[in-house]
Amino acid sequence: MVAKSNFNVVCEHSPRPAKATLSPHPRRGEGRVRGAVGHSTSGFIGNWSSLTAVWKRRQRKFSKTLLSVCSALVIWTSSLTAESRVVIISPHNESIRYEFGRGFDQWHRRRFGGGVTVEWRDVGGTADALRFVQSEFAAKPDGIGIDIFFGGGSEPFLLLADRKLALSYTPPKEILSAIPQSFNGIEVYDAGHAWYGVALSSFGILQNKLVQQRMELPFVTRWEQLAQPELRGWVGVGDPRNSGTMINMFEAFLQAYGWERGWHLLTEIAGNARKFDRISSTTAKDVTLGETAYAFAIDFYAFAQIAVAGRSNMTFALPRDFTAISPDGIAILKGAPNSAVAQHFIDFVLSEDGQKLWFLPRGCSEGPQKYSIERMSVRPDFYRRYRDVSNIEFSPYDLKQKFVYNARLSRERREVVAALAGALLVDTLPELQAAWRAVIRRGLSAADRDELGRVPVTEREAAQLAAGSWKDAVVRIRKKIEWQSWAQRKYRRIVEGRRATLEGRQNHSPLALDSRLSPLD
Repeated sequence: MVAKSNFNVVCEHSPRPAKATLSPHPRRGEGRVRGAVGHSTSGFIGNWSSLTAVWKRRQRKFSKTLLSVCSALVIWTSSLTAESRVVIISPHNESIRYEFGRGFDQWHRRRFGGGVTVEWRDVGGTADALRFVQSEFAAKPDGIGIDIFFGGGSEPFLLLADRKLALSYTPPKEILSAIPQSFNGIEVYDAGHAWYGVALSSFGILQNKLVQQRMELPFVTRWEQLAQPELRGWVGVGDPRNSGTMINMFEAFLQAYGWERGWHLLTEIAGNARKFDRISSTTAKDVTLGETAYAFAIDFYAFAQIAVAGRSNMTFALPRDFTAISPDGIAILKGAPNSAVAQHFIDFVLSEDGQKLWFLPRGCSEGPQKYSIERMSVRPDFYRRYRDVSNIEFSPYDLKQKFVYNARLSRERREVVAALAGALLVDTLPELQAAWRAVIRRGLSAADRDELGRVPVTEREAAQLAAGSWKDAVVRIRKKIEWQSWAQRKYRRIVEGRRATLEGRQNHSPLALDSRLSPLD
């Protein structure tokens, strides 16, 4: 037997082997062997050349084999790493991120035999996330290292699909067949399969009944009641420039009431607002804390607060004048680095297992384990099957109303409407509140209220801006400054008891707003 280790060769010639060593640095042509005293090494020396040749051949063969194994291992490990994670950007809160991250990992283990790490990217609200994704694609058009955009209504997904930033994917038939593509004029998922609604959202008024009783405030059942003077300081609203929930609700006012009447109501309600929150979840929490008695709220934020405070203290009302129903979307982004796992995630959230996380209360064996999410499912059969289990008491598929929210119209003018709201209501809130107090003191005359709610552009002009020059950053900045200054002057005039004298509307350009004001401005 011959073995080699650290340049030592052990030669076995007898039951008690003699030790012989090969010098680490033999002179050329020599195989210097040191044998134990009293043992012959002549046979070994004679065979050394053939032994060395055999060893080198085996060494080369072993090295090639080892290299092949290591290369295969590296490739397999890299593939496993790429396919064991999914990167998701989302405005969703911690409860949804936790439950869907946990649920997807367990579902994936059962289906595919391995777990998945969900990496969440949080850059703020829906508007913040959408701006981030668009800016990243502007710099890296082939992919931004993010697999999925998850949440924020339907408008972001219409935009992503139109700009070819969302990849088409069709889930298995057994999943998709349980979900209608549309109902009552509302698109649940894209006909081209670029995005899917994973839950349905309704917008209403969250109310603190305890505060209302103590402060002798009314329970409201219509949006327009939030403009009542006695509610001043008790209404909570979010900033539509940052919150997808709020921009959807503002847009619903403009569609349901019309452009001019919608802005009039929004302005008076803003006059009653305590403040504008950057994030809509904060708006809902303030009602629970008693900071406000009413708030614009999406249903699942409202249900979460009711679960905390109790139904005897809190309630969520779907207003009788109109109720907007909208899908909350998901889409795989262009260049998704983990596309296979991203497709699995789409399958999961649309499957029965994923839909139960939205619909069933916390503690149910098949529902969420740590947080109650309580959102309306996109599967119509859930409302019948889990009627006695879920806290959601009505099905949006059974809701009969004339108003249908136009998500495409909202998407087309979304940024202009958000900028108008920011300039006229949010950034000028102190001036607006002062003007609203003056209007109330003077008896709420129709002339004062018309002046308070007047806006600097018509609906047609807003559409023209959105389709054209609004794409120019210089124009956007200029318009925002003009609108804010315009609003401040308007509110000061109202406080002082003056009204503007307008020139004819038919001959002005929407890009030259200041020309419409009289010298008194």
